[in-house]
Amino acid sequence: MIASSSPFSFILFGASGHLATLKIYPALYVLALKKRFPKEYAIVGYARTEMDDASFRKLVEQSIRASMPEVTEKVLEEFLTHVFYQQGQYDSEADFSTLAKKLTAIEKGWKDTVRVAYLSIPPSVFPQVLHNLNAGQVRTDPVPFRCIVEKPVGNDLKSFEELREQLMTNFREGEVYLLDHYLGKEAVRNVYYLRLANPMLERLFKNTLIRHVEITASEPGGIEGRAGYFEHTGTFRDMFQSHLLMISSLLTMRLREGEGTLIESRKNALEQLYLPPAAHLNDIVLQGQYAAGTVDKKPIVGYRQEKDIAPESRTNTYIALKLQSRTSRWEGVPFYLRSGKRMHKKETRISIEFQMPFNVGEGAKPNRLDIILQGEAGMRFHLQTKLGGSEPKFRPLLLEDPLVCFGDCLPEHGLLVLEAINGKQQWFLTFEEVRTAWRLLEPLQVHLDRPETPLFLYPAGSDGPEEAKMWIQKDGLQWLE
Repeated sequence: MIASSSPFSFILFGASGHLATLKIYPALYVLALKKRFPKEYAIVGYARTEMDDASFRKLVEQSIRASMPEVTEKVLEEFLTHVFYQQGQYDSEADFSTLAKKLTAIEKGWKDTVRVAYLSIPPSVFPQVLHNLNAGQVRTDPVPFRCIVEKPVGNDLKSFEELREQLMTNFREGEVYLLDHYLGKEAVRNVYYLRLANPMLERLFKNTLIRHVEITASEPGGIEGRAGYFEHTGTFRDMFQSHLLMISSLLTMRLREGEGTLIESRKNALEQLYLPPAAHLNDIVLQGQYAAGTVDKKPIVGYRQEKDIAPESRTNTYIALKLQSRTSRWEGVPFYLRSGKRMHKKETRISIEFQMPFNVGEGAKPNRLDIILQGEAGMRFHLQTKLGGSEPKFRPLLLEDPLVCFGDCLPEHGLLVLEAINGKQQWFLTFEEVRTAWRLLEPLQVHLDRPETPLFLYPAGSDGPEEAKMWIQKDGLQWLE
């Protein structure tokens, strides 16, 4: 059972923001509920919003109650006694000095304390915050320090390199934790461990057997009030630069044992991904944007009618992308990645369709393996079985089992925070992984940003643009549903 191994102060920058209230506070409460915290710890929020400890605790409490089906009142009450707030500006060294004094007062008498700074803030204020963490002595030797940076790390290769330089100027590399919350999901990690623990399954993953692979991440939700973030990011940066490429690398990486080799093998697999040769980039990537439609029988406005979105916005909310891998066992197998908002259901799924070398009879379809990571999580093996009679006619034979987490199950942000406190980095991104991802995708981002590149509309509640169906049909395929 993973738990905090020492007293700690968790300092959350952007403490009144969307990510904090939607994900981080509920995750921290679950850790307290499951007794993963030591006796001595502090959750300290820092933001520009004017609040005191009492009003901040109320905000934290409300976010927890809104996210949890029920709470244990004694646990919540005790948890809130560890919650504090410091109002301040991100560019003020004096405000950071005040924060450091508050931390010192809270931590008085603690031994072997760890300080964790979580940057849930816009990248535009990173330089001031990184500098002031040192100048204000929030980060001070010999206290162990971690700095968690939420993805995406930069908006392109240039901004990533600038951010990396800023981080390395202010911190040691071992103090930087680049967080992709998908790597905290047990189902996503299980992509690797299913392969590791099931040699039979691994032997099926060969280019001589596989026709193609699809990785789909669909969301029925929209931008959820995050216009300021999403309008400058879009689905391509938000979902592909990290989440879907990470799933691809876990599926194609070489299996090795050990923490260091897992990180190295994952990075190597990412480096093997490439854009297939094509007459035009439109054959490799397609973008869309949701228009007005219906989700769960409720009318939904289009993206351009969302609050604070420009009426002429060209931000993509849907992407389909084709990749290949140079890894020997996957060479020649096309990978189709797609993700969209305001889709007809919530699901993250890997689908592997196997080759059918000849027509065995009426009704027979290619074998297929689905690894469903989100939604109705599970594994489904699509086989064929013969119908009765003298003629070879077939019906589907479906073998399935849920992939519900058993054992030590924690929310992804909570699990990653605990691992950061304990100094475990194997499920955080490395700078090299982020750089490799930007190098791969930046030419496509430039292409998508051009005004002449098509942007196809699709109704909210659908499965994406009709043009995406024609796009994959050019390769003789249909999207697997």
